[in-house]
Amino acid sequence: MSRIDVPVELNEPGAEAAPLKPVAPVAPVASVAPGEAERAGGRRATLAQRFWTLQASHLVIDIYPIFFTSLMLVLTERLALTEGQIVLLYATGPVFSGLPQVFFAWATDRLDSRICGWLGLLVGSVSISSIGLAQNFWQLWALQIVGMTCTGMYHPIGAALSGQLGGRLKGAGGRGWGVSIFYTAGMVGGFLGAIGSTRINTQAGMRGLLWLVAPGLLLSALLWAAVRHIGHRHDNHREMHSSIPPEEARERWRTVALLFVGNVARFTVNTGLPVLFAVWAKSRLPEDVVRATNLNGNMLAALTVGMGVGGLLAGRLTPQGREKGVMVVLSLLGAATVALCGFVGSWLGPWGIIVMSGFTALGFAAVIPTTISLAQRLLPGRTGLASGLMLGTSWGLSAAAPVMASWFLGSDLKSAYRLSPGRIDAAFIGFAVLLLAAAALAALMPSGLLRRIADHH
Repeated sequence: MSRIDVPVELNEPGAEAAPLKPVAPVAPVASVAPGEAERAGGRRATLAQRFWTLQASHLVIDIYPIFFTSLMLVLTERLALTEGQIVLLYATGPVFSGLPQVFFAWATDRLDSRICGWLGLLVGSVSISSIGLAQNFWQLWALQIVGMTCTGMYHPIGAALSGQLGGRLKGAGGRGWGVSIFYTAGMVGGFLGAIGSTRINTQAGMRGLLWLVAPGLLLSALLWAAVRHIGHRHDNHREMHSSIPPEEARERWRTVALLFVGNVARFTVNTGLPVLFAVWAKSRLPEDVVRATNLNGNMLAALTVGMGVGGLLAGRLTPQGREKGVMVVLSLLGAATVALCGFVGSWLGPWGIIVMSGFTALGFAAVIPTTISLAQRLLPGRTGLASGLMLGTSWGLSAAAPVMASWFLGSDLKSAYRLSPGRIDAAFIGFAVLLLAAAALAALMPSGLLRRIADHH
């Protein structure tokens, strides 16, 4: 900026003219060193690239686990599965993908490592894409155990990194935004997996799933390059942790416990509905397993769309500190839609239950990103553990859902399609009750604590 010369005073008539005095230019409040703005913009662009690479990896890894539910009718016929084997396959997903997550989460926080992300994607994609090679139940089960364990180990570090990167990109509220984007990316992957696996099976058989190894290999390499030097915990987590009074620390853990039990109920609904969908689809098309499988895949796809849209909107629109009321209201709405799901399908036909499948996600899925973000703020030094509890361990305990579905139906799962339509429709009410319990648990959370941690990002 150049110097400007202006008169600074007026002289009396006849007085000698005063010389012009220079006036220094007004400096900006905060100066930026040459090149600093460009470097800051470059760092932000790099963070954004890392963030969106992480989201792409979550989309890809969540393509694979849904194969076992979307193709269950075909697997049952192809490998002559027994009732016990069907229940075991339904339960194996939550158990082996969910329960070990607390260990992987602890190791992630303890070692400050990102290896569980890219390695889980690499091995999980290869294992699950190979299920078309299985010649019997035991080979299928082995592939499922390896694949589900590896896809599960990805999620604690993935969710923690997404929250941390979101906070760096967006500031206040960015952690919740990052987790909701992460969750939605996974739902898009689930949608593509449900639709893609059933259509690939129709066109090329189950061996055609092997082509889906390619995106898993590509994204595992990109993820390794993107996040290997990125921290996943709050930047000042040590100071935040040491400043928490003992009584508040206990209150935080009690709140995390309420969130955890509520998510166990939500994930039990999430695991149980696909079991009922398969029974409902086969009861309508008992002689055509391919069409029944495609109908089942359509219901699962609608479910995952509802989960993604609901999770994104609730995570984005829920103000930090005001999560309690939203969780209660959405759980109650979800209970109503789950209870009516089967009846609407019988009244309006397949498209009726497909649409209702999407709306059921309001109760058990829309608030999941909110619970993860909230738990990460409650436990700032243990964001991996918080993510593992909210996502993995709670989902692992939902392994009882297939057995509960059998109880609600009053029949074994293999022959339940022979029940009357009204009996099958009524079974959905059992899972709706669990969402009422989740609403009650959310109502017990301390509102004052949620408001106090609202600005932690």
